[in-house]
Amino acid sequence: MLTSTFVIFKLMMILSESTLIGNALRLTNMSAPLVADVRGDIDLDCRFDMGAEELYAVKWYKDDREFFRYMPKQHPKTIKFPVVGINLEMTNTNCGKDHCKVKLRGLSREHSGGAFRCEISSEAPTFRLASETHVVTVAALPKETPHIEGVNGPYTEGDVINANCMSDVADPTPILSWYINNQEVLPRHVGEMTCSDPDNRGLMARSLTLSFPVDKKHALANSVELKCIATLPGIPQPPQSTSKLVSTRSRQPEVINKQKLQSDSTSAATAAKNHVDFTIFVMLCFANYITR
Repeated sequence: MLTSTFVIFKLMMILSESTLIGNALRLTNMSAPLVADVRGDIDLDCRFDMGAEELYAVKWYKDDREFFRYMPKQHPKTIKFPVVGINLEMTNTNCGKDHCKVKLRGLSREHSGGAFRCEISSEAPTFRLASETHVVTVAALPKETPHIEGVNGPYTEGDVINANCMSDVADPTPILSWYINNQEVLPRHVGEMTCSDPDNRGLMARSLTLSFPVDKKHALANSVELKCIATLPGIPQPPQSTSKLVSTRSRQPEVINKQKLQSDSTSAATAAKNHVDFTIFVMLCFANYITR
């Protein structure tokens, strides 16, 4: 009898615990940019469901250092803490029973990036925690795609195509590469990468030259595609690219035919002269024979 009572009691405890866990708090979504431009802002948003529990606090961290706290039952409800690289825009802070959104301004390339964590906790007696972390990289992103300069056309087989690619200013400074018909250009056809002078924010652009001869394959295709790709080293950002279709052509057929006609005329004239010379030689020999 005691054994049966104990089993029933254990089952009730398990069911009660399962119900509590099922209705416990959970963090449903956290949003943060993968890459933030140093000239802009960072918006951080945390969404959660408290289930059957009450919200105790929402805390925001950067690299495990707390910079903001929201406690709905305290006064004041919000507190900010000094952290290097964090400049909270308190007027744009919006927190409630199921969300907490903060905005960071005045970003620093060196100090504002890092691992951002949203942590929510419930009231006594459970004091449960839920959290999520996103890594944000801060950079000065190029506002424009690279552009290609110095290309005219059409180009004839044997001509040399000279082009220059220039990126927009950025930090880190972009790395450039050239492609012809989606094939990376051999190093011997590429110049040395150069940097521009820094602008008023210390940002620099890069340029890279290209020089290659139009071969028979390019000429027969009637065009070649030049592509310049700009990549930001160490930044999880898709590369930017610019393409330009350049017209090409084979050597003009009329020039070749004219050269052939000139060659044929010269050969015919030479043959005719040789025939005349031979005829005169025969006649002189015959006349000399008769006079003897």
